[in-house]
Amino acid sequence: MQWVFHPLGGDWTVTLVTSLLLVAPWVLGPRGGGLTPRRKATLGALRVATTLLLLVAMARPTLVYTKSEEVRSLLLMLLDSSRSMTVEDGLAGASRWRNVADSLAASERSLAAIAEKHDLRAYRFDKSLAPLPISGGRIALPSTPDGEETTLGASLSELVEREGAQRLLGVVVLSDGAQRATPPRDAPPSDAARRLAAEAAPLYALTFGARATGERADVAVDDLSVSSTAYAKAPLDVGGLVRIEGYPNRPVRVQLLWENAEGEMAAVDAVSLTADGGGVALPVVLRHAPTEPGEWKVTLRAESQEGETVTGNNEASTFVTVRDGGVRVRQLVGAQRVAGAPGVEQRFVRAALSASPDIALSRTVFDYRQPRRDLAESLRPGEFDVVLLDNLDAEALNTRTWESIANAVRGGAGLAMLGGKHSFGPGGYRGTPVAEVLPVMIGRAERQGFGQPLREDVHLPGPVWMTPTEPLGVRHPILQIDPSQGVASAWRGMPPLSGANRLGVDNVKRSAQVIAATAPPGAPQPLLVVGQAGLGRTMALAIDMTWRWRMEGRAEEHRRFWRQAVLWLAKRDDTRRNPVYVELASRRAQRGASLEMTVGVNDPRLESGALDLAGVEYRVVVTDPNGLKHVAPAPGGAARSTAVFRNITAAGDYTVELTATADGETLGSARARFLAPDHDLELDRPSAEPQIMAQLADATREAGGRALAPEELPALLAELAEEEPMRKQEVIARVTYWDTWPFLLLFVGLLTTEWWLRKRWGLV
Repeated sequence: MQWVFHPLGGDWTVTLVTSLLLVAPWVLGPRGGGLTPRRKATLGALRVATTLLLLVAMARPTLVYTKSEEVRSLLLMLLDSSRSMTVEDGLAGASRWRNVADSLAASERSLAAIAEKHDLRAYRFDKSLAPLPISGGRIALPSTPDGEETTLGASLSELVEREGAQRLLGVVVLSDGAQRATPPRDAPPSDAARRLAAEAAPLYALTFGARATGERADVAVDDLSVSSTAYAKAPLDVGGLVRIEGYPNRPVRVQLLWENAEGEMAAVDAVSLTADGGGVALPVVLRHAPTEPGEWKVTLRAESQEGETVTGNNEASTFVTVRDGGVRVRQLVGAQRVAGAPGVEQRFVRAALSASPDIALSRTVFDYRQPRRDLAESLRPGEFDVVLLDNLDAEALNTRTWESIANAVRGGAGLAMLGGKHSFGPGGYRGTPVAEVLPVMIGRAERQGFGQPLREDVHLPGPVWMTPTEPLGVRHPILQIDPSQGVASAWRGMPPLSGANRLGVDNVKRSAQVIAATAPPGAPQPLLVVGQAGLGRTMALAIDMTWRWRMEGRAEEHRRFWRQAVLWLAKRDDTRRNPVYVELASRRAQRGASLEMTVGVNDPRLESGALDLAGVEYRVVVTDPNGLKHVAPAPGGAARSTAVFRNITAAGDYTVELTATADGETLGSARARFLAPDHDLELDRPSAEPQIMAQLADATREAGGRALAPEELPALLAELAEEEPMRKQEVIARVTYWDTWPFLLLFVGLLTTEWWLRKRWGLV
């Protein structure tokens, strides 16, 4: 026990004030001719007492001592009330929830004893955490567990945060142990277990339900892979992953369903899959050539099998936008040398594009014996949709023709320059009209003359692996070369090339995007750059040896690459051909998640400045599967805006409708669809996870935590009921008297008495 002082303003301040206050009553003592010595002494004593109290308050003395307190412990019961607890794989074939109720009923006497000696609280959890009433050792349970998620980690963390201030006798978790949660409540359970361990609180884990053994019969479509954009009359591959469990050596029919004009789903392709054993995932690729442009629903469905308990995961769906075909392509090819022949690349590119019936290609070869040819009339705006410059030196055409090509691009045509000895800077394009519309800048002193050896400063040595960039490249339609696997893995399997033009990272224009670059080692160098010039799209491809892909067994990937590049350049994938457009970040969104939508206007008046963007307003309305309409706010005043839809609660198809106006004038409308899969997080894979529960208990092993079987719950609670009801805890106590009501009343009383006496004795 000791006194501790915390003087107001510091020691020197208190010392100075003390000196002044002690001297003041004698220097400025009571004055008055009619006062007797006794009255003077009384007033002086009152002033000294008041001064002493004030000095005590300024010194703020505190009595500090150690004492023992009895602390009551708290036992927490955490019960899983998610839908997976309805699975009937518990003891005696009952549901997990029935087993929980029976175990608690058998433990009522122990729970009542615990409630007398300790504090006892119970909670249920599924998507959220909620308390359960307790009376006489009986926990009031919901009749049916119907939670859509199992947020074990988030709920355990919330429970510890809410109740962790009190000493914990323990936390008893009754669950199947499987976390089935979506953001933002998908925190790992191990975080909360580590916090309990740090506070020396044991976690007792009791797992209800059977673990996965591979014997449960189920067929599921676990993955769906398809390009979001397709082209009329061109084959479209739809890939997926079908998981088959419990049906060995039995054929499972998988169908590709395509939406028709009446909104009905019709089978357009099918295949049978057979699993040799249990629990295997088989890839599948089905094909369909859509005939009509528009937005269509696509479904990959595995037929239900006898004995399946869960069929909601037998199909997966998405939406595909089909664009018109009929692209006119001009291929301008340069010879390897003056009066020579062109390289082999142009032949393979022509063959790849000619395989598509909706692409009409015409080729012109330049051998430079007649330089600066005038083809302005045949290459004027409107005469072609896409022009490919294949190793073509700038000397091949005159300035008038290059200006005609550049104007056509600004008017909406597509332009691609392929790599080669006479492309980009080496081809003399610096300062030409075409350089203005390319997505890359042409550097100084890069000219490569005819007959000169290859300049290493403007070319990259091989081998060169082309790799999609993150995140732009992996989403770009040009690089979707294999729908049966991911974009990155598909390109990792492509053969390397023996060299490329050195475009340079610093030469990429600010409005352009690098969607493919060289793979490590070394710093990434751009290989495929895309951009926009006016209303037209442009592409710079640094390589000119894609024919090696075809020669090394990648003919289909080679064909897809060139077809998709041309169709992208021709804007056959572009929703922005309409005056108003809406783009969805994804055509599939999980329930509980949010979806970002990009909206904008593509009015021709934007180019001339005749449309005032300040007056542009967007109205985005989303209709959910139940027919309810929701407004997703999108800021106006710009040619492009973003809206976020957060009410994805029901499974099914959602329709997004956009209307854009400018100063009261309707600019147009657009429509898009997405879906929330009807997959049940709780029942798609309802197996219990006892190993997760064991890990949580093991994290608190030093505090006494352990994993137990469900039938051991009564014994555990009986054991906890024998624990000492209270434990003494040493605490440091602090007592202050200067900040109490009696002290204040005494101080005020002295001042009041002194003033009353002076008034009575005629001094006021």
